[in-house]
Amino acid sequence: MVSTTMLKRKLEKQRANLECEENKRLALPGDGPTSELFPQPLWQQFFNIEAKLNDNLDQMIHPLPPNVTCIYNPIVYASQLHCDYLRRYLEGPKKLIFVGMNPGPNGMCQTGIPFGNVRTVKVLMQLNEMVNKPPIEHPKRPVMGLDCLTEEPSGVRLWELFLQLAGNMETFSQQCFVHNFCPLAFFDEAGKNLTPSELKGPYKKELGKHCLEALEEELVLLKPMVVVAVGNYVRDILKGSNYCKSASVSVLLLPHPSPRSVNNANWPEKAKAFLEEHNLLPFMKNEA
Repeated sequence: MVSTTMLKRKLEKQRANLECEENKRLALPGDGPTSELFPQPLWQQFFNIEAKLNDNLDQMIHPLPPNVTCIYNPIVYASQLHCDYLRRYLEGPKKLIFVGMNPGPNGMCQTGIPFGNVRTVKVLMQLNEMVNKPPIEHPKRPVMGLDCLTEEPSGVRLWELFLQLAGNMETFSQQCFVHNFCPLAFFDEAGKNLTPSELKGPYKKELGKHCLEALEEELVLLKPMVVVAVGNYVRDILKGSNYCKSASVSVLLLPHPSPRSVNNANWPEKAKAFLEEHNLLPFMKNEA
């Protein structure tokens, strides 16, 4: 069963690469040609790092924790939406990057976009592409893509606050980008969402190692001045980042917007105060 699952994931990944190549061919004006004589656009370089991370995760030597029965990778089965997000909003380096933990069941698991609540993706980002199914779908966690009717509370809180403060996605994306540390979502037999922080054993350590290596490559590519860890898990991971230790980059902690987080009432008000306190609004408004 494990070998069949891995084969299906590899086939899905091959399709993802083909879809992203098609996106590159149909790139928006200004993306420029790509060949041996021209560098790939930055969004494609970023996706290449993600694809390499997926390869490494497929080849992990430690078995899954016993309570994990199903894994989703929306970068693979929602690659069209994911690549559209990168192509449209990752045209160059970013001064401010927000790094979340991993896909939420009704957010990125449905859309392929970090914290990507469906209404946010369709209305505020104006993205609308097909989403396939994961190779193995948990009966209690169906992937409906942009037809999903269940809101992702974290995505609603984060994106609606950010875009309210910035004015619109085009302004926000000039200097800012939202990304997730880990591309995988984990579910137990009952369909409970298990975050990477809740995993146990050597698998958790190996997962963190591969994801951190990829994140450091992505940070070198994007050259941020400020990295905001969305939640304690990512903040603790970044403490071990050689890039963040050596580069002139500030690492800040923004409490996670999930209702599951402790003492998380009035998150939008607290988050706005945090952004003001650390003088991050000029980045978000493209005024820095």
